[in-house]
Amino acid sequence: MPFIQVRDIPVNYHMYNAESATETVVFIHGLGLNQEVWESILPYVSENYRVVVFDLRGHGLTGRGDALVSWALFTQDLHELLTQLELGPVHLLGHGFGATLAVKFSFQYAELVKSLILVSTPAFLPRKTVESIVYSRKQLTTKGSMLALAESLANGVFKLTADSPDYRKIVSAYMAVSPAMYFEALELYGDAPVNEDFAQLAHPTLVLVGAEDSITLTSNALSSQLLMHSSLIVVPDATNTLFIDQPQYTFERIHEFMTDPSAVTTDYASFECHVAKYVMQYFNEAFEQVLNKKAIQA
Repeated sequence: MPFIQVRDIPVNYHMYNAESATETVVFIHGLGLNQEVWESILPYVSENYRVVVFDLRGHGLTGRGDALVSWALFTQDLHELLTQLELGPVHLLGHGFGATLAVKFSFQYAELVKSLILVSTPAFLPRKTVESIVYSRKQLTTKGSMLALAESLANGVFKLTADSPDYRKIVSAYMAVSPAMYFEALELYGDAPVNEDFAQLAHPTLVLVGAEDSITLTSNALSSQLLMHSSLIVVPDATNTLFIDQPQYTFERIHEFMTDPSAVTTDYASFECHVAKYVMQYFNEAFEQVLNKKAIQA
């Protein structure tokens, strides 16, 4: 893998189908992961488009640097990377944290973005929810190791078994990130609600969510701004890492969108079918918390 100096850090990246005159897709991986997570879907995409994958600051083989972690820092890193590679406008495809970064990048550097493809994007995340997530995950890193957290996420969120090569790949990726870096980035979600970002979307936007990803399905369903300003597709038999579970199906939906964004619209019937039980569960749990709180105060 080649490296390119981006401001204060060496960034590990790779460009596929570099000589192609076709459009460019830039993949932005999720928090705690690295560019290897895209291996299942890369053959499909790189056959049709120029593709750039890279490791975010403090992830994979990319340096951490000493700068204070912020959305602006990650945004500036991406801008410098595209500038040095002389790319743009490009299609940004982000997963999780990478999807949030893609949205924020599109606000600041609109001229460098052609479209947004948001995979398992966090949409509705109240501050208390972020604080709860941070607290629970910190309990799994009390010994200064990411191993317990990595195994918990690989099993619970990505629904992978320990004998799967993808399981080992994901655990290894998390192990390469320091707990400090991980939580500094995760806590950015508590600083400003991401739901309001979607009201400002100015580029064609495709949202992909796995049918078995209850957390993201609920989060997306509760974000009216996201639903109003994007086209959403539920990927069947897929979890948070739908590009691993269903790489060909995922690529086909992406290809359709990139060919003609206006032709891809949200299938609300399918979305409601998959999300209804999770949203009801969310409101039931929230209602129980309110009742319990009132009981204690009584």
